[in-house]
Amino acid sequence: MEQNSLHQLIERMKPLHVMLEQNTYIMDTTKRLKLIIEDAQEKEAILFLGKERVGKTTLINALLGRELLSVSTKNPTSVNTFIKYGERECMKAYFLDGMIATFDLDKIELLTTGDTFSAQIIREHLDYIEIYIQHELLQHATIVDTICLQAGAENTAYFSSIILERVQEVFWVLRNGSPATEEEYNLLVNMNQQNIKPYFVVNATDQRGIAASDFVKGELARYGELCKKMISVSAIQAIEAKKTNNTQLLIDSNITQLTQLIKEVGNDPAKKSQHTAERFSKWLSRFLSELQMIPERDPYLSALTNVKKYVEEANVEFSLQQRDKAILAAFEEDYKQASQVLKSVQTLYQLLQVLATELYLRDETIEQFEAQAIAYQEAVRDYRKGHTEYMQLLSQVEKQFEKTYAIDLREGLRNGVELSDLFKEQIERLDALQQRCAELFAMIKEKENDIFNQLYAVQNHITELAAARLKAILQQVNDISRQQQKERTFMQSYSDKLNEFTCIIEAQNFVRDAIRPFLQAENTLLASEQLEETLTAIDAISTLLLPHEHLNEQMPSLLNEHTIIKCDFDSKYKLQPLHLTEADVVSAELPELPAKLMS
Repeated sequence: MEQNSLHQLIERMKPLHVMLEQNTYIMDTTKRLKLIIEDAQEKEAILFLGKERVGKTTLINALLGRELLSVSTKNPTSVNTFIKYGERECMKAYFLDGMIATFDLDKIELLTTGDTFSAQIIREHLDYIEIYIQHELLQHATIVDTICLQAGAENTAYFSSIILERVQEVFWVLRNGSPATEEEYNLLVNMNQQNIKPYFVVNATDQRGIAASDFVKGELARYGELCKKMISVSAIQAIEAKKTNNTQLLIDSNITQLTQLIKEVGNDPAKKSQHTAERFSKWLSRFLSELQMIPERDPYLSALTNVKKYVEEANVEFSLQQRDKAILAAFEEDYKQASQVLKSVQTLYQLLQVLATELYLRDETIEQFEAQAIAYQEAVRDYRKGHTEYMQLLSQVEKQFEKTYAIDLREGLRNGVELSDLFKEQIERLDALQQRCAELFAMIKEKENDIFNQLYAVQNHITELAAARLKAILQQVNDISRQQQKERTFMQSYSDKLNEFTCIIEAQNFVRDAIRPFLQAENTLLASEQLEETLTAIDAISTLLLPHEHLNEQMPSLLNEHTIIKCDFDSKYKLQPLHLTEADVVSAELPELPAKLMS
């Protein structure tokens, strides 16, 4: 299918989604249509699945060349994660009630594997998360990390059909030496029956005592016809190769071949177009089922139930508030820490420690100052070391001189005592050490002046960076508050239009007048049999009669029960600015420069 055909299909799905999102009765179906539209406009999605402890998350970290995702031996990944390309690195959490929260990447553990009470509350309400980072591989495909396979009915492993629908390719991860279970095999057969044939990735080929080639051969014999290809890798070796810049280890890990395979399967516009059309075809069948159920139920009661489930059920209300409190507490802790991060900084060394740990206090200007400050401290350390070495040697020489000549060293030098070769050599060494100390001492003073010239401008700039961090945190909280306010506005709109199903009727007409002619004209979008089934479903959607009578009973006003997140961080935690003087940055008690023994 031509890329232009995919674009035209997307442009027809968009207005259909706009019509349907006005009706909460079919909210889940509308959400699925939105996902189809969004996924069709993104890079091809590559899904990594497998049972627990096979190393899916570690493998993805190896592909990305960084320890991005949290790996826990205690708590495996507990939320599906879409990793996408983004110029601004951040993370978005999509909650089951439709709320979206943006977090910094340092909150990945909180949302995926953390075992704190707050983390558990937040994850109970998570649908999935999206992570945006800059990586060349993600310009070819979106990578999906998943929760482990679950035990299902009829001795078959279970995996979310919604997630499977969203991806173009599946990479099934096995661990070397741990064969696929019967449940996994049965799931693999079911997937093949749905025309989903995955690639298999055997991880941990570096595992001692287990020959990867023998394991792969055995697994291929069991179900090789059910998968496209089987490739062996070592995520651990790939990560270690990145850390140590070891080319041979990188080759041995085989991670480059896996990366190339992902790029190849991710660059298939025709398959993506076909996949999108097939998803939309299935969605139309689901939409028909939804419409057929509406006449069998009281539309008013159904709409009322959907509104009440957000604002009236006490257990959901309490649970949502607990989630919101957990999110707010996480932001408040960040705000409190950032407001006081400079409070205890009283020396140059303490400032460098803070700059090394708090990345939001860094930019090009600060890094230049930091480099100068580190060079200054290194010069001080070298001077102290050289001074100590000089004084120790001087003490030894003085004792030996007085014992040999019965006179003080300096007095003997002034009186022209005839020196032995040994003392000449030692005094020359002392003067060489003194010369090195003098050079370091001059360097220290020069670097002190450089620091003094920048000190007040730099510390003002650091305070400004801390203030910007506080502002960003407040913005993140306000974003959530605005989303909650938006949700309340939508709920009020749903209440006002409880008796109206005009949007459904508009959607029926649009499917008949815009979608059907397009699919019929673009007859290569779907296989002939599926196209025929789709057109039949569209005809059924178009001719189905929905209730038109308006309901007169008024919707109770319950929308004010859910409290919108508000924060007073800026009044509770005042920014503590950085206050350093020249005396604070100078190294205390610097030993005085010794004089030369010989002129």
